[in-house]
Amino acid sequence: MNIKYTISLLFIAIIAGIVYVIDPFNTEEAKVVKPWFYQVHVDDMMGISIDHMGDNTSFVRTKSNTWAFNTDQLLPPDRIRWGAVDFLLGGPQTKRDLSETTVIIDNPAQYGLDQPHTTVTIDLTLNRTLQFKLGDKTTDGNHHYGQVTGFPQLFLIADVWGDIIARMVTEPPLPQWYTLLNPDRIDEINVYEPSPDPENQTNYVSYLFDNKSQSWTLTDFRIDETPRPVNQSKFYEALDVLRRPENVGIEVHRVPDKDYTEWGISENGMLIEIRFDDISEEGRTYKKSNVFLIGDKLDNLQTRYGIPDNADPYQPVLVLPDQWLSTVFGLLESSEYKTID
Repeated sequence: MNIKYTISLLFIAIIAGIVYVIDPFNTEEAKVVKPWFYQVHVDDMMGISIDHMGDNTSFVRTKSNTWAFNTDQLLPPDRIRWGAVDFLLGGPQTKRDLSETTVIIDNPAQYGLDQPHTTVTIDLTLNRTLQFKLGDKTTDGNHHYGQVTGFPQLFLIADVWGDIIARMVTEPPLPQWYTLLNPDRIDEINVYEPSPDPENQTNYVSYLFDNKSQSWTLTDFRIDETPRPVNQSKFYEALDVLRRPENVGIEVHRVPDKDYTEWGISENGMLIEIRFDDISEEGRTYKKSNVFLIGDKLDNLQTRYGIPDNADPYQPVLVLPDQWLSTVFGLLESSEYKTID
């Protein structure tokens, strides 16, 4: 009885193995592996240049192993809006390699590749370069025709992938603290003196826009108990400067341990907060703020070090420009903006 039982189990196991291997219940054809458009490791990327509809945005890898706009300032991109574009550019899988049916592309214009709407050039290590082009959309609007320069293959690339890449040009991911603010949307500015207790700070000046009177007021909490009016024309001159720190420099793109004492920057140091209204994609208005911690002076210069105080893990050390700084210090010296009694 035991032998029969053992043989029966062995027979069932053999049948189960055959079913697992052959899978007669699976009537689907073998899945077709989606071809890759190209493949590049993100660590090999040294530069990214994106041309879209006549405009260009370029990025370069910094000495801190971060990405920056390829300009003299080397501004870092906004981390949220940048996302993982470098990994995205490592190469997408495609729906289809059209060279299976179209061996030779006799007429690139047929696919919009003679004047592609997007051309991306990726500089790689060892002086290598990869370039690809995205042409017309397919009739269903879900894909672009794509081709890697120097190769005959024609691919179908997901429309969403191409749109994300193009957005780096149409909506450059400037950091929030360097986006040019609309002065009509700024409604509060606070300038704090250095304080041993940042949690209980009273040594600051606050400028508020009063919606009822449609004018700015100031409260110097070091001496005032109630708000008072300011010289409106003079204040609007300051507001125009504070929209963003023009010509800001980047000293260091990334401080791994986030210890900024080398530059005289700390949470209990001088600080400016600029609050403003922003509008979401859904049309809703909400509050945002740009906050800068201000540190030591540079040697023999009027500029100072500073950092944007935000959630970005790669907070750069900035070199804040003269005019912007003098305006900030002028706000702290509130008498400069008092109305004439």
